[in-house]
Amino acid sequence: MKVVIYGLGKHAQMVHYLFTHDSPDEVVAFCVDAAYMPADNGQFCGLPVVSFEDLPAHFPTTDYVLHIAIGQVKGRRRVYEAAKARGYSFASYISSKAQTWPDLVVGEHVFIDPICSIHPCVTVGDNTMLLGVILGHHTYTGSHSTISACIIGGGVTIGDGTFVGMGTVINENLAIGSNNIIGSGCLLARSTADNAVFSAPATKPRAIDANRIAMFRR
Repeated sequence: MKVVIYGLGKHAQMVHYLFTHDSPDEVVAFCVDAAYMPADNGQFCGLPVVSFEDLPAHFPTTDYVLHIAIGQVKGRRRVYEAAKARGYSFASYISSKAQTWPDLVVGEHVFIDPICSIHPCVTVGDNTMLLGVILGHHTYTGSHSTISACIIGGGVTIGDGTFVGMGTVINENLAIGSNNIIGSGCLLARSTADNAVFSAPATKPRAIDANRIAMFRR
């Protein structure tokens, strides 16, 4: 398939690299909303950039598919639904280096990066991004979610539109509500309601100069 990537940030650059080196699909262009177009309407990663509004005129739905390379949950959902309404299909990326099993079920427009480890009996919903995640057996992740560098126990259900941050641990057999924001470093031992927000205590600096510690002395 010929792919247009939505986005011009570092994540879009990484996605382009992964598609180029680890996918049969070919990235041919980038796009963003007209308000964020480069001043010179130039190139990104050596490829043309067009506005999302003008995308069908340059890359029609009959010949091209889209991949949305933005991590922000609501932003990615907005672009996904707008593109779908225009008739676009989507390219998923599932790294050949990710640990997966043959019964993995994935929806439309899924991103699974090379560091993910996914157990058997797992379902991943539409428009969901997994970055360095360990997913236990019999887990289900809802649509429009971003789950980053965390550990999720077996039998967990995650609702739509939820963000899970780096270093979080979710114990087995829990139900995580829709539209949750679970910050980095959380430990969840109970199920959550919809629209819940969690954050872990921030690590505080010690009141000592590192130069006073033996291993750092010169």
